Parts: sequence; structure tokens; C-alpha cells
Amino acid sequence: MQIRFLKYILIALSLLITSQTNSQQQTKLIQLIHADSLIGRKYDSKVVRELIGNVQLKHENIYFWCDRAIQYVDENRIEAYGNLKVRQDTLFLEADQGVYLGDKKIAICDGNVKLTDGRTTLEADHGSYDTQKKLATFKTNVKLVDSTTVITAEQLFYYRTEKKSIAVGNVVIKNLENNITIYGDYFENYDSTKYSVIRNSPKLVQIDTTSDGKIDTLIVIGKFMEAFRDTNVSMFSATDSVVIVRGNLSAICGDVFYYDKKEIIILWRKPVIWYGDSQVSGDSVVVKLKERKIDEVYVYGSAFIIEPADTSYPERFNQLKGKSMVIRFKDNKIDEVHVVKNAISLYYIFETNDKGDKKANGANYVSGDSVWIKFKDGKINRIKIAGGIEGIYYPEEMVEGKETSFNLEGFNYIKRKPSKNDKFEIVWVK
Repeated sequence: MQIRFLKYILIALSLLITSQTNSQQQTKLIQLIHADSLIGRKYDSKVVRELIGNVQLKHENIYFWCDRAIQYVDENRIEAYGNLKVRQDTLFLEADQGVYLGDKKIAICDGNVKLTDGRTTLEADHGSYDTQKKLATFKTNVKLVDSTTVITAEQLFYYRTEKKSIAVGNVVIKNLENNITIYGDYFENYDSTKYSVIRNSPKLVQIDTTSDGKIDTLIVIGKFMEAFRDTNVSMFSATDSVVIVRGNLSAICGDVFYYDKKEIIILWRKPVIWYGDSQVSGDSVVVKLKERKIDEVYVYGSAFIIEPADTSYPERFNQLKGKSMVIRFKDNKIDEVHVVKNAISLYYIFETNDKGDKKANGANYVSGDSVWIKFKDGKINRIKIAGGIEGIYYPEEMVEGKETSFNLEGFNYIKRKPSKNDKFEIVWVK
């Protein structure tokens, strides 16, 4: 009697477990909500449904619409054709056609694929969306648009939960707020923290208009670039083999930090700046802009400025060095230079006769605690030295043919400097 009772208990438990298993499997199957017509058949012993006209299906919290679908019931898979639409809470996916794998909860789409998630829109020729991982993978002619940025690439991964994007291959990022475009081959964007990084020799281009209406273009290249897009501080940085070109300004350095809203450019690691014919170098340099024009340049540590003295005398360079230096600009030209601590200057003298002919007349060597130089029309007009003043005049007969021996210690004039062409490419010119 006890054995028979135990047998009944085991059978009841078995039926209960089977019922629960079937119930769980049933909830995981793709459900048909509507179709204008349904044709059922078996193919290789598998149940297949052809759904035609205003097809609507559901899989847990995921809804599907299309013109025509083939449902493989045993495989829990559907093939959808014509005006495919997929919705999961606030995410909306559209395509010409696609496949949905019910067991993996992955939608694979082809043709005019478009994903909309709040303010973010993602488009491509091909795309897939993993509804469990909430990961979209789009390929070929990829375009992502949000409230401030447009990204194009060959391939893009969009992590919905983290609000993270990774773009690969011919990446172009356009920031609509500051008119900055960045080019590269690999890009990561973290929308929640407003942080971006781009690798593989990126290039930043900003086309702007100055206060006088002229087009001014900033170009920055390096091997690694980052962007911090805070509401109060917008900062871009480039690292390693950095080249900068903007108007009459060009520079090279190891690292650069550009604060767009504050109009400040900071250059680190052996920076060299060219402005017109002048070359400025130091341990670090801070460039302050005003209305997109250079206003002041601060040079810290081993400050050195070099400028050709006269085109008729290519070996002669006016030179000024010291511990630190401030260069102020006026009307896009150097207006004055102030050198602080251990200031030394070398400048060449020229005389002009009544006929306008210019003749070399030696060089002046001056040192002091500080040196202040005033320029006129881009040339030295006045010099003022303060503290511990020492000066030597070298007549022309001592200077001629021996100009290089008069160069100050640390002199390093670079004849080739970066510029840009009409295609916004960096070129090197003399």
C-alpha cells in the first residue's frame, strides 16, 4: 500500500514538473498577435508558419511588426520582410527585413536599418540588437546622431545601458555646439560622463569666424586625443607628436590642452611656436586667445624667441632669452615682449641711407634682470633693460661672416614649420 502511494506521489510530481517546464517554454516562445492570413506547414519535420499582411508578434517585452514573416516554431525564430519594426520599451528599431532569434533574443536586420533610443538615432546598412545585453552592432555607412554630435564610421557598437559608443574605421565626429570635427580610426564615447577618446593618429579641425568676419581654422593632430565636454569647461587634449596650426600660428609639442570656452591653449613637452617670422620655445607655453585671436603668450622655463633680422642676411637672427617671457599681440602682430630673470638679448643693427638702401652695422648684446622690447610694424622699436645691466656693441667687421658664433646659448632655429593646405592637411614649409 505504501509502495503504491509513493508511486502516485512520484507520478504527480513528474506531471507537475512537466507542466511547469512546458509553461516556462511556452512563455519563451514567440507569440503571434495578428496576421491577415496564416499558412501552416511542416518542413523537415519542423513546424513553419507563413504570416502575411499586417503581421504583429510578441516575445516577452519585445514587439514586432512587418508585412510578411516566416515563423519557425520549433527553432523559436522568425524571418521578417517589409517595413520591419521592433520595439523594446523606449527603443525602436526599423529595417527593410530581418531575423529574430527568440532563444538568444537577438534581432539581425538588413537594409535601411535605424535604431532610435530617446535623443540618439543610429543608422546603417546592416545592424543587430541584443535585447538582453542591450547592445547594438551596426556596420556599413554607419551614422549616429544625438543632441550635440554626429558620428559616421564603418562599424559602431552602441551600449544602451552605459550610454557608450565605440566607432571603428574612417571615424568622423562632428560636434554641433563648437563646430569641431575630429577624424580618426577608433573612437570611444561615454555620453553619461561627457568623455571621449580617439586613437590612431586623430585630427581635430575647427572652422570658426573671427570678430572681423574672417574664416579661421584650427587644426590639431597627434597620436591620441581626448575630449571632456563639461557644461562649464570644454577641453580637448592631444598627446605625442602634436602639431597645431591656426591662422598665422603654428606649433609642435608633446602634449596640448585646448580649453575652447576659456580660449586657452596649453603646450607641454618641448613646445615650439611660430607666429609670422617669430619662433618661440620654452619648457611650457600658455596661449591666451581673445575673440579667436592670439592676445598673449606666456612662456615658462628656458624661454627663447628668435626672429630673422633681415632677409638680405639669412644667417642673422634677433634673439631674446630668459627664465620666463610674456608676449603681447596687437592687430595680429607682436606688440611687446617682456623677459623676466636672466634676460639676454642679441639684435642686429641696420642703417638706411637717403636712397633707402639698408646697410648692416654690427650687433648689440645686452643682458639684465629683465628686458622689455616694444615692436612697431613687427620690428624692434625700443628696448628697456632693468637690473644688472651689461651691454656690448660688436662692430660690423667683427660680425660679418661670423654670425653663428654670436648666437645665444640654446639657439635652435627650425627652418621648416607646419602649415595647412586647402584640404585641411598639415604640410611643412620653409
